[in-house]
Amino acid sequence: MMKKQFLLCSLLIIFNNVYSQNSKTGVIYYNHIDNHYGESYNSYLVFNQSASYFVTAKDSLGLSNGVVVTDDNGGDLLVEVVDFDEVKKTRAEGLQVFVDKLVDSIYFVNAFTLSSEMIYSKEKTPKISWVFQKEIKKIGTFNCKKAIADFRGRKYSCWYTEGIPLPYGPWKLQGLPGLILEAKSEDGFFEIRFKKIKYPEDVVRVPSSKNQLLKKGTSFISLRDYKLKQQQSIKASDNSLKIQAKRFHILMDPFSEKDNFLEVFGF
Repeated sequence: MMKKQFLLCSLLIIFNNVYSQNSKTGVIYYNHIDNHYGESYNSYLVFNQSASYFVTAKDSLGLSNGVVVTDDNGGDLLVEVVDFDEVKKTRAEGLQVFVDKLVDSIYFVNAFTLSSEMIYSKEKTPKISWVFQKEIKKIGTFNCKKAIADFRGRKYSCWYTEGIPLPYGPWKLQGLPGLILEAKSEDGFFEIRFKKIKYPEDVVRVPSSKNQLLKKGTSFISLRDYKLKQQQSIKASDNSLKIQAKRFHILMDPFSEKDNFLEVFGF
């Protein structure tokens, strides 16, 4: 009888330890360098065993609100300022990515330009074909390994730690055997630098539902519809450039998807 009670107690202790480990919430703070807009954002990734939540473009340094938006006949919104560096490049709710492991899906909130509407979209979690490298380095107190991959038009190199063996990372970069602490695209369009981590963290919480990302009256569209919206945005921007070029009798290159969108679908 005593042996059975001892075994039961041991199992309960093990179960509680595992449950406690799995139920922990952590938060990583990053510096997100966005070379498209020439801006540096404070960003963070909140995570637990079943989900992660990345937020960026919500907070940056020293920006004014001096921006005038006009309609260029065709309905295209143009930002007119003397110095583009003075444009406010943040959004009130930020750009967000919610990864739900339980349903193998990603829900994200994005905007194509500084003045365009927010888009709420969803997709099955993409499988990224990571190639593991031999390099190692220390980031903060963590020993990290390197992995590279081609993902939606860009080549990324990421540093991840198996010290916290959860498959999350900034933006849609995920699927490694540990948390991604740093990431960079080869062309420099996207860069994430580690600042600090709190694990466990009792104050910040992962959303309990994807619906917490939605504003009233909005819903998630499919990745297919999201791609269609991106294609339409490219065409509208290209037409606007052609109108401007014709007006001022100058030659302009076609509007580039890769130079203006993080995800490159090949339009």
